Amino acid sequence: MKRFPLVTKSLLFSVVLVFSVSNQSTAASISFGGASASDGSGLTSTFMDPINGGLSDYFIETFDIATGNPLYPGSTDYTVSGFENECAVNSLNNGPIGIDVTANSSEIAVRKGSVTNVAAAPANDTTCYGYATNNGQGTATISFDYNNLLDYYSSLYGSSTQLGITYLGFYWGSVDVYNDFYFYSGGSLVSSITGAALLSQLGGSSGNQTSPDSNAYVNIAFSIAEQFDTLVINTSDIAGEFDNIVIGLSTREIPVSAPGATLILLFGTVMLAVRRSRKS
Repeated sequence: MKRFPLVTKSLLFSVVLVFSVSNQSTAASISFGGASASDGSGLTSTFMDPINGGLSDYFIETFDIATGNPLYPGSTDYTVSGFENECAVNSLNNGPIGIDVTANSSEIAVRKGSVTNVAAAPANDTTCYGYATNNGQGTATISFDYNNLLDYYSSLYGSSTQLGITYLGFYWGSVDVYNDFYFYSGGSLVSSITGAALLSQLGGSSGNQTSPDSNAYVNIAFSIAEQFDTLVINTSDIAGEFDNIVIGLSTREIPVSAPGATLILLFGTVMLAVRRSRKS
């Protein structure tokens, strides 16, 4: 794995959130910090860089030009007019293992740059990014459903292996108290993180577009029990901005049961590398 330069505040803050899942107490470990992205997009995960790549079992969504991989056809359905040749959701809907994105078309967009009362690019991000907006009324909801991707790779391992997402990282720009992230598995909530809680941990101010205390790379490590298949982003104002969404996949092998035997969980990784071509 390539070593990426860690930002000054990398992993200085850590918090454990505890939730009740299937009547058992489980925890998701959340830390703040990452690496400087090689493409000028500010911050990325220490596991995956937009241009140089990284560990093979991680996937990155950069919101820049489509990858060109036929398994990940990309889409400009949500791209703001004028940015079609630069910005796209890299993996969306129509590919054999595409990620299903569900949202009102007026409440999700992909663009470059900041526009007053519309969206602000995350600090030091000069590339394309995604954002959610309620357009000044109600709550906007965006769902990223990874079940097709999980089903595709699970099929390669057979019925004795289950595949899940146990890591999520994302660059959260100008964090606001009205931006929240929720994580579901099979329709059940397994974890969440709110803008108010994040700002409290970082000591940041809501909506600050430049401070490192309000523009953070968020890393969430899930246990196998908490592995999720759907990410939901809610915002009740203007706007919730994000970039360099990274997921990490892991496998769980389920042995054939035997009387009196203890169930043993064996963890591994599934090979999945999606790397963007270098920009010309």
